[in-house]
Amino acid sequence: MNLFKKFFKYKKNYALIQENQKFSYDYLIKYSKSISKIIKKNSLIVLVSKNDIQPIAFYTSCIRNGYYLIILDENCDKKFYLETIKRFKPNYIFYPKKFINLKKNYKKFFLSDYCLIRIDTKKRKINNKNSIILTTSGTTSNPKFVRLSNKNLFKNTQQIINYLGIKKKDITITTLPMAYSFGLSILNTHLESGSTIVINNDPIFSKNFWLKIKNNNICSFGTVPAVYDYLKKIKFESFISTSLKYLTVAGGKTKRETLEYIFKICIKYRIKFFVMYGQTEASPRMSYFDLTKYPEKIGSIGKTIKNSKFKINKDELVFYGENVSLGYAKNLNDLKKGDINRGKIKTGDLGYKDKDNFYFLTGRKKR
Repeated sequence: MNLFKKFFKYKKNYALIQENQKFSYDYLIKYSKSISKIIKKNSLIVLVSKNDIQPIAFYTSCIRNGYYLIILDENCDKKFYLETIKRFKPNYIFYPKKFINLKKNYKKFFLSDYCLIRIDTKKRKINNKNSIILTTSGTTSNPKFVRLSNKNLFKNTQQIINYLGIKKKDITITTLPMAYSFGLSILNTHLESGSTIVINNDPIFSKNFWLKIKNNNICSFGTVPAVYDYLKKIKFESFISTSLKYLTVAGGKTKRETLEYIFKICIKYRIKFFVMYGQTEASPRMSYFDLTKYPEKIGSIGKTIKNSKFKINKDELVFYGENVSLGYAKNLNDLKKGDINRGKIKTGDLGYKDKDNFYFLTGRKKR
């Protein structure tokens, strides 16, 4: 099964909401069909992304149409962007009009505030196991490019949907860039389950963000530890909406005092709080647990997702699962490669397992 092939089941449901506009799954299906008439099969595309209707619809179209997609964030370093174009030689680039001015006389297609340019239609030699290429960081000047298959994405998406119990009636909100693997995973899990995503670009500590939570009956949101640290500082308890069912955190180690603070609020308002651990190389989530259910395991990264496992080799966590990426890529030539990792990655994190099979991290391995 491939990602986003079930949109037809949710045709009448709202997939995306932005300000006062609502877009159904039928809109995404039609958008995908229109893109397929412009872009040739097996094309390599660079998507310069942000949380907005057009980039998200374009992303789902690329997945549905089977294009090879490199996702960059609109705030990425411009030199890095130009270097990426040079190294991977894409057939097409989709970007916000204000992002960069390409002076060459390429064929251009305008889509609202975005532009799709065709560099050429020459077929690239790419292994068909590849689907999307994500960077390990959307803003640094020298990130690694991670090759992910549709199977990687689909398996991890299903694992998260099943664990969190995401239903088509649920509503979430964007808090992270879609070029960031955790942010993209939140999009994937909710679109695959037929639920609704409120597109947001306001900071999580702004009044507008919490008004969107309240006005749209948001069920959940997920973000990184640093944001929860800030929410603790501003005592966000006063903003809590009764519609919230659960919160998630991933993307690094969360301070113990922050975990304790969020835990108390979640217990008080009957909200679940899921601590997650992942890496882009694992599509991206590897383990999780509900802190409100296991408060005695505070500080843990939980247990591995279904049908996967950790092994500890010389104190380093090694992960095995169907969501393990295919490998890295430095340039177009590397996209000829298939599955190099073969379902196994060394995380670079040191840790141990307790008697209840909960895992704890103790540091990073010195390379």
